[in-house]
Amino acid sequence: MSHILVNSKQQQEVISSLLQKGVPSYRQAYSDRTAWLMACMSELAYIRFNPLLIDVNLNCLIKKISDLGVNSVDVKNFQTIVSAINYDHEAEKKKLEQELEQLECKLVQTFDNEGTQAILVSNKQCIILAFRGTEATSIKDIKSDAKAVSKADEDGGKIHSGFDEAYQKIAFDVEKALNADDNKEKPLFITGHSLGGALATIAAKKITHKAGNAACYTFGAPRVGDEAWVSNIKTPLYRVVNAADCVTMLPPSSEMVTVIGWILGLTPHVGKIVRTWILAKFGGYLHGGDMRYITNCARGNYKEVKLLYSVSWFYRVKALIVKKLPWKKTLLDHSIIVYRKKLLIIAQNRT
Repeated sequence: MSHILVNSKQQQEVISSLLQKGVPSYRQAYSDRTAWLMACMSELAYIRFNPLLIDVNLNCLIKKISDLGVNSVDVKNFQTIVSAINYDHEAEKKKLEQELEQLECKLVQTFDNEGTQAILVSNKQCIILAFRGTEATSIKDIKSDAKAVSKADEDGGKIHSGFDEAYQKIAFDVEKALNADDNKEKPLFITGHSLGGALATIAAKKITHKAGNAACYTFGAPRVGDEAWVSNIKTPLYRVVNAADCVTMLPPSSEMVTVIGWILGLTPHVGKIVRTWILAKFGGYLHGGDMRYITNCARGNYKEVKLLYSVSWFYRVKALIVKKLPWKKTLLDHSIIVYRKKLLIIAQNRT
């Protein structure tokens, strides 16, 4: 008699081993309310809880510059610039804690190392790891975004070298915090916007939390790795894209790089060499996870916003055209504030 599922001892052993491991109950399906909460956390991660200059007294620094004999006018200009960009990071951290209280959450720990920042937050049900995204004033963030050359990853496949280097800056401290007694028994949600979304994607692949990785929500995140790299991400990954957000189209997809490589390959003498180099260094980038698309709306009027589960490439390009270039207008769709406001309305309507 032929069976449907098992026709050999080997097949039976494979099935038995899988059943003994059980079915994961901590991996969460997409939730409108969770998406809104994760967008809030991604926005709050931008609060500047980290000092501008670590272990540097700005007044002493200005005095030392003056003592070097620098022109007094230049010293005054430097002091004006520093005063404009400086901030009280302790007051900012207090503000972060107050904002989290509004969400019935508390701050567990902050992370900051060489331009990479994140916050670990706790509530009654879970812990949340939120990565900060690209800051326009941070040279290190811009360098991480621009370093788009892919490299082999120890977990298989190829990964964006700049994003991986940024993640590694705080990876050890993050995993140490997750293993603390107060944290290891709660399921983990991971989130981030822009560069923070890329770092969250890497964390979703590399972190194995004792209580389980519940899900990863990213907002306006760029591509991180190639097909081999994204194929074995076990954490549920929900990639939220708002209308004409062009950052989600970067780095160029494998198809786009292939076309560029083909065109460059037509160049006399050096074409084939350049094409091979382009494909090796920049080819293969692919988005992972399930996309949720937030529809286009008139600026500031989000009452008619909808959440679509899948849209075509043409549909997204149409959103770009509707924005009536220049690119400055499309960057408005990249704002985490817009993501958060739209997702709040979606969550309210679905509820």
